[in-house]
Amino acid sequence: MKKTSDTLPKWNLSNIYKSFDDTAYEGDIKDYTALCTELKALLKAGKKEVLENAVQLLGRAMDLFENLYSYAYAIFSVNTGDERALREVSRLDELHQKLAECFVLFNSLVKKYKKSIPDMLKKSPILAVRAQFIKDALTESEHQLSDAEEALAQELKAAGGDAWGRLQEAVSSALEQEGKSITELRNMAFDKSRSVRKKAYEAELAAWKSMEIPLAYSLNGVKKTAATLDTKRGWKSALDKALFQSRMSHKTLDAMIAVMEESLPEFRKYLNKKAELLGIKKLAFYDLFAPISEKGFKPRVWSFDEARDYIIETFGSFAEDMGLFAKNAFESGWVDAPPHAGKVGGAYCTSFPIAKESRVMCNYSPTFSGVSTIAHELGHAYHFHLLREDYAFARAYPMTLAETASIFSETMLYNNTISRAKGFEKKYLTEMFLMEATQVIVDILCRFYFEQAVFEAQKSGPLSADALCSMMIDAQKATYGDALDPKQLHPYMWAVKCHYYSPDLGFYNYPYAFGQLFSIGLYTRYLEDKKRFPALYKKVLMATGKTDIRGVAKLAGIDIEKKDFFQESMGFITRMIRSFLK
Repeated sequence: MKKTSDTLPKWNLSNIYKSFDDTAYEGDIKDYTALCTELKALLKAGKKEVLENAVQLLGRAMDLFENLYSYAYAIFSVNTGDERALREVSRLDELHQKLAECFVLFNSLVKKYKKSIPDMLKKSPILAVRAQFIKDALTESEHQLSDAEEALAQELKAAGGDAWGRLQEAVSSALEQEGKSITELRNMAFDKSRSVRKKAYEAELAAWKSMEIPLAYSLNGVKKTAATLDTKRGWKSALDKALFQSRMSHKTLDAMIAVMEESLPEFRKYLNKKAELLGIKKLAFYDLFAPISEKGFKPRVWSFDEARDYIIETFGSFAEDMGLFAKNAFESGWVDAPPHAGKVGGAYCTSFPIAKESRVMCNYSPTFSGVSTIAHELGHAYHFHLLREDYAFARAYPMTLAETASIFSETMLYNNTISRAKGFEKKYLTEMFLMEATQVIVDILCRFYFEQAVFEAQKSGPLSADALCSMMIDAQKATYGDALDPKQLHPYMWAVKCHYYSPDLGFYNYPYAFGQLFSIGLYTRYLEDKKRFPALYKKVLMATGKTDIRGVAKLAGIDIEKKDFFQESMGFITRMIRSFLK
């Protein structure tokens, strides 16, 4: 009898490139390299007349590189032991420096003609539609070292911060304990048996403990790289840089964080109620994903085929084209589902601009959470689908807006399912929604606090594994509060989450919270006008790379610099909590 993981679909990448030895793969690398050489010469000439041509060539180079890197990483991520894939990822990391150099030169050119830019934007349609990118380039140029220093920084980062990040991926994907991969152990957190959950949690902690030294070095290496470069480039802090990358103001972040903090008592009420329903005094960390139950109730086991059909149906109920998109994604082999040793944990969506397609990787579990994860990632893919014919910079939306389509899709799936459910199943599904919301609001706030603490503490020197564990426990206590047993928290969440390990993307946490609250805000507007909203939704998604997040929100009549909007969105969640408590 085949294992479940053997019957789950694996993605098909053959129409992207047939293999690393495919002449098309090597041809695109050659074209990309030649394009970067041409761009470099063009930009070094230092004439403002080249700006139009330069932005178009930059876009083409971006598309080629993303197509190549997405392919190499896709192969590596499902088999981190594939030495050829690792070599190709490393090779492309090095080749990316050529494009990074071009961006540095472009920023320098924009800075040189700073006073002329407003007039050029008015006169040139090519530059006008790329105004947000040029505006960002002007800001970046104020935080840029000399061309030679930037080139050196990029080369060293590839062998430093980026390499430390890959170490975390390789270690975590290969990590096993008691014959199970770390992903399999983490998936056991959904098991109905508390003894099974506890045993898996203890095995997981033991696994992370066995690799805490290299992982602590890895995190220190990533954060030190980021902090050093940020300081040299004149950023006040890693958070300031992250906000720029997010196209978010401090005012918006402060409003959102304040509402998240105000909501913590409501989430703790939910968690305490969950403990009561599970028949325990206090939740342990390993109980956060435990399914609630009652006598005679059996949670539905979702086969992958059932998940596929339901996602297609749900997407189609929102908009016909969205349903057809999902159907094509499944039929065309865009999803890689089976969890196994050597595969990176979690889930992600990656896109191929030349092929104008996406792929979704997940570690499928036959639970409703497993279904919602695929819906989430296909939301990302639909976002790319809408923008696939647009120019490259229109697809370069910030992290904050990158989560809009994914969380909207997930919210729609949950709400549709809950509205159909009856009896205990309704309570069960409501709890699952709240379980996910707790991760996006409470746990994301925890991660935000932790990363703030790491950047601050690292100013005094490298942090030991014990120090990192202690800081993580402090962050969990500050957010989960008395809803979790203080003796059974998860000190190694800093090792689990790959988002901490990117030197380029500090604070890759609060964008998820923004995505959740912004998407819920959009969803409540859909409920008010189901007929006309889908067209507005597409308009919002298609604007995500063309303006800042305040401008995108304004299209939907939302002011994200006021607490009112975030309170309204949080109200949707707290009403679910109160319904659950009853």
